[in-house]
Amino acid sequence: RYQYYLQVKKDVLDGRLLSSLEQGIRLAGLAVQAGFGDYNQFESHDFLREYVLFPMDWTQDEAVLEELTQKVAQEHRTHSGITAAEAELMYINEVERLDGFGQEIFPVKDNHGNDIHLGIFFMGIFIKNRIGRTTVIYRWNDIGNIAHNKSSIVLELINKEENVLFHTDDLENAKYISRLFSARHKFYKQNKICTE
Repeated sequence: RYQYYLQVKKDVLDGRLLSSLEQGIRLAGLAVQAGFGDYNQFESHDFLREYVLFPMDWTQDEAVLEELTQKVAQEHRTHSGITAAEAELMYINEVERLDGFGQEIFPVKDNHGNDIHLGIFFMGIFIKNRIGRTTVIYRWNDIGNIAHNKSSIVLELINKEENVLFHTDDLENAKYISRLFSARHKFYKQNKICTE
């Protein structure tokens, strides 16, 4: 649990998992409880200014950070009496509700050279266009094979004549993505009854 908590916390702080302002304050309050214990054991919460509470891409304005830090201190107060292990578990549960949790996304180009995001999640593979078009999902049972050819990734679809092709920046990227997708596809096929 602790190692998983550290990983999801790192994902939040590095900006890989996006949170709203309210969610970020809640998460920071839980992290402070997990790391430092109860609110009332401290005379001052000035130490929070030195502690990384928010994702890297959040504002660097001192006045805003001070206001957010005060809100985190108030959130921390509400968690008094909760053990570090409970706070970590609550943090994990909160992170699981964030948009994009359990997804891994890669910037690629489609066959027409348009920038898109190719992602993977528990149900299959999805494509998000930056323009705002509807997300396209290919479920695991619709996919026959996943391969790469140089810097391209090929999805062979069952019941369709054509393959779906994506282009990456280099061969290593294409290899990594196709191996990851193939491993997840293989896992799905081996555990089809459980995953459905």
